Formats: sequence, structure tokens, C-alpha cells
Amino acid sequence: MVPLRISFFNRSVYDLLPSNANLVRWGKKEDPSCPLCQDRQTTEHVLSSCKVALSQGRYTWRHNRVLQELASVISTAEGKIHLSVFTTEGGVENGKQGRSQ
Repeated sequence: MVPLRISFFNRSVYDLLPSNANLVRWGKKEDPSCPLCQDRQTTEHVLSSCKVALSQGRYTWRHNRVLQELASVISTAEGKIHLSVFTTEGGVENGKQGRSQ
């Protein structure tokens, strides 16, 4: 999985992900609009700017999934650290970190 994550990171940084805007630019699609909000769907739009995705909690879900994955990796790697971090619906962060005995 690590090479796939590195590839995704590189492609997102250099705007090479298959967003609708890129697919139009590459001649693979005719409409660059976002299926959720009808704005131009760029990589930035998909990853952090779609107002509809934000209002539906999609970014919060993705954020929490990333934190869960990080906590799992840290917990597995260390075997001693248990990390629980979450963000409430209002955006307030709450985290607890402890070491098991």
C-alpha cells in the first residue's frame, strides 16, 4: 500500500489526479463540472473545496478515517501507544493519548 499512497500524494501535489477538469484537459471527458455542486471539479475542489461535500460531512469522514489509520499504524508499530483522536461535529478536537502498562 505504501507505493500507492506515495503515488497518490505525488499525483495530488502535481495536479495529476483524474478530476473532471483534468479529464477534459486530457480529452477523456467533455464536462469539467463536479457532480455534487456543478462547480469546476479540480483536484483542489475534490480534496477540500466542494461546498456540498463539506455540508454533507464527507471531509470530516475522510479526516477521521485518516486519523484512525494513523492511530492503527502507531499502535501496531509501537505496541504500547493507544491514540484516540476525533473531531466533533462542531470542529472541536478531542484527543487522548496514553501508554498501556
